[in-house]
Amino acid sequence: MNPYHPLRKEANMNYRRSLFLLAVLAASTGFAAENDESSILKRVERIKASDPTDWRKIPWTPSLVAARHASESEKQPIFLFTHDGNIDTGRC
Repeated sequence: MNPYHPLRKEANMNYRRSLFLLAVLAASTGFAAENDESSILKRVERIKASDPTDWRKIPWTPSLVAARHASESEKQPIFLFTHDGNIDTGRC
């Protein structure tokens, strides 16, 4: 194919765009990884300092219907939590 053919030029532009986007993605991933490590360490410290029984203060509802009514009256979203195990041991 002629190197100056319009389809060849379009393919070349697509290739350049892909390389540019890949370079931007690679650069941003490296930057995010540096920030993520410090934010994760801060989060771990906050979790360690928290009360492990705070979840008991949440006004749990026995059904989705009750949760929907509470959600509408309190203008808050529903947080759906399911588990299979013993929540007190953290194995849920």
